Amino acid sequence: MSVQVLVPAAMEPVSLAEAKVFLQLDSSHDDALVTDLIRAATEAVEQTTGRALIARTLRQTLKVWPNKGIIELVTRPLISIAQIQSIDAMGDATLVDPGDYYVDVNRARVIALPAFPRPAFMHPAEEIQIDFVAGYGVDTSFIPASFRMSILLIVRDLYEHRGETGGALPLRAQAMLAPFTDVRL
Repeated sequence: MSVQVLVPAAMEPVSLAEAKVFLQLDSSHDDALVTDLIRAATEAVEQTTGRALIARTLRQTLKVWPNKGIIELVTRPLISIAQIQSIDAMGDATLVDPGDYYVDVNRARVIALPAFPRPAFMHPAEEIQIDFVAGYGVDTSFIPASFRMSILLIVRDLYEHRGETGGALPLRAQAMLAPFTDVRL
C-alpha cells in the first residue's frame, strides 16, 4: 500500500509569525530556518499521529485485496472520498460506482459492498486507487490546539538544538500528541 499527495495543503498549521512570537524572535534573519522548522515539526506531528492537519487530497493505492473488503485509510480525519478506481492488468482504469461501497467517515475507512469490482491482483499493474480528502479543515481554525502547540514546542526544540543529531520529540509535545496516537499491537 502506498499514499501520495495529489493536492497539498494550502498552508502550514502554524504561521511564521506565530512561531517567531513563540520563539521570541524580533528580526527576520532566521525566517527561512524557522519556516523549514515549521515544516519539519508539522511532518513529525502528522507522521506520529497519522493525521493530516490541513485538508489535502491523497491517493492510497492497494495491491492486495483487504481483509473482509474493509479498506482502512492511513491518513485521518477523513473528509470525503473523491473517487475510487480499479486498475486492470492492462493499466486501464474503471471508476467504481459510489453505490458499490460504503464510506465510514468516523473510522476513515471504505467498506466494499458485494457489487464492488474485486481485482484478481494476479498482475503487477492491478491495483485499487482511492482518492480522498483528509484533514481537519482548510485553515488553522479547525485544528485542535494540542497539535498547534506541539508543533510550536517541536520548532522551539529544533531551533534551540540545531546542529545536534538524534533526539526524540520534546516530552511535552509527546504528551499532547499521545491521545491522538494509535497504539499498534
